[in-house]
Amino acid sequence: MSYRNPHRRLRAATAALALLSLLAACTGGTGGEDVGSGVQAGQVDANQAKVGDGGTLAYSIEVDVKNWNILHATGDVFGYRQILNPVLPHAMISLPDFTMAKNDALLTEAKVVKDSPQTVEYRIRPEATWSDGTPITADDFKYTWQVQDPQQCATCEPATQAGYDQVASVTGSDNGKTVTVEFKNTYQPWRLMFPHLLPAHIAAQQGDLATSFNDYFSTTVPTWSGGPYLIDQYVPNQSVTMKKNPKWYGEGPHLDQLVFRILTDERQAVTAMANNEIQVVVPRPTLDLVEQLKGISNVTTSLASGLVYEHLDINTAHPALADVALRRAIFTAVDRQAIIDKTIGQFAAGTKALGNRNFMPGQKLEGVDAYVDNVTSAGLGDGNIEAAKKVLTDAGYVIGDGKLTDPKGKAVPPLRMRYSKGNQVRLDTSVLIQNQLKQLGITLQLQETDSLGTTVNTGDFDLIVFGTNLDVIPTATAQSVFGSKGTHTGYQDQEIDGWVSEAARTLDPQQVIDLLNKVDARISEQAVTLPIYQTPTLIAYRSDFGNVRANPTRFGTSYNTEQWGIKSDG
Repeated sequence: MSYRNPHRRLRAATAALALLSLLAACTGGTGGEDVGSGVQAGQVDANQAKVGDGGTLAYSIEVDVKNWNILHATGDVFGYRQILNPVLPHAMISLPDFTMAKNDALLTEAKVVKDSPQTVEYRIRPEATWSDGTPITADDFKYTWQVQDPQQCATCEPATQAGYDQVASVTGSDNGKTVTVEFKNTYQPWRLMFPHLLPAHIAAQQGDLATSFNDYFSTTVPTWSGGPYLIDQYVPNQSVTMKKNPKWYGEGPHLDQLVFRILTDERQAVTAMANNEIQVVVPRPTLDLVEQLKGISNVTTSLASGLVYEHLDINTAHPALADVALRRAIFTAVDRQAIIDKTIGQFAAGTKALGNRNFMPGQKLEGVDAYVDNVTSAGLGDGNIEAAKKVLTDAGYVIGDGKLTDPKGKAVPPLRMRYSKGNQVRLDTSVLIQNQLKQLGITLQLQETDSLGTTVNTGDFDLIVFGTNLDVIPTATAQSVFGSKGTHTGYQDQEIDGWVSEAARTLDPQQVIDLLNKVDARISEQAVTLPIYQTPTLIAYRSDFGNVRANPTRFGTSYNTEQWGIKSDG
């Protein structure tokens, strides 16, 4: 039986897509043979090298493209973004050091020019054009805003509306090369907006907003480009081949050809890497895969962590789990370090339990440290069975004969624990939690799901383990995950709603940090979700290619393809 919160909405860009791939936008690397030495944050200067012009690079992707519009709810998939990053122009771009900045190739400036009402100005380089020679202008910003604003396109299906629904107007001046975006209210994470732009002049040829956005851009392979590469050929289930965009306005690109090989079986990717048929792969890490890639000569294999984290969630709409005492006992009994040691710790030495749901260790907002451990301090996740039993008995529960009885004398029923089909790490995690909770008299029935997004969004679970992809500025993510309108756990809290709304309305980074840590502490107090660890990410690339590096944000590894090339001695 599903226990669904009737007020929640779909979170396609958060839950479903973060777990279509374990690696979703969470890649980081050090550019060296450091696998097994520990999980490290991404470095913006990893694999910094001089490269020559010419050559071909093949990048292995594990999914075929089913939607060519990565701004669409079903198109915002890690593999799709990797393929289309070199095609779409970016106003703002997230970097491997967890910062969000203007894309220097497209913009000379992006800044707040007025506080009330908040007004942001973007200045587009005069030479920036689409591949057909049409200038990139404010019209492209305006169209990209309109299709993500429900008031202007109620039937458009964007992956997110965050920020775009707060915009009052988008206007252009200086022949469209200066873009002025005025907000209705102060919107703190404005830097997250316009990471990809769609061509307004092409959209205008396809009908109304919804038709162009939902239909044309989703189903049509782009014959246009605003990035360094232009799609030359697409062979379904095989490859996407790109050539240089002759109208590219930035530096590079250096490669003559960029190929995205579609290899759904990661074992094929290992063989292809060994045969030099592909030069880059960012697969879901397992102990065997790490060891196999490490064994290939002339391949740099790096392991790191980024902005995706694994967590255990409880459906508070379940009658038994509506009691915070039972939820707290469950999270007190779960031993996160034991889970880590017996799963990802086998190939990611040094991984420690995570203590926050909104910030990762070492993460900063505009230079201000953001991470606070709000989990361990609450007594959660350390596997303290005796403490968990005391929480239960103090609340009137009775543990006996391997069963748990609630304060009213009713047996706590078996609970369904859901995990992703084909994900061995999550199955192993579920088995470990099952054994840990058995000591409290709690029975878990393990059930796999082959549609994680649907399972999460419909509340078809009692407990579930999956991952969430944070943004470099996590305000919008916090609102969609923990706000009453977005929560998938059924837990609603008006104070949390107020805190996340206030965080979105202030430009003071310390205030944002304080508010989101209040949210995090409340979620610990109420035992709704339990963060387990930062998801480790694996990248392997042929060592003779320069400037290929993991990007531990939603942009992923292909964020800088114009810089890729074969290393030169010059």
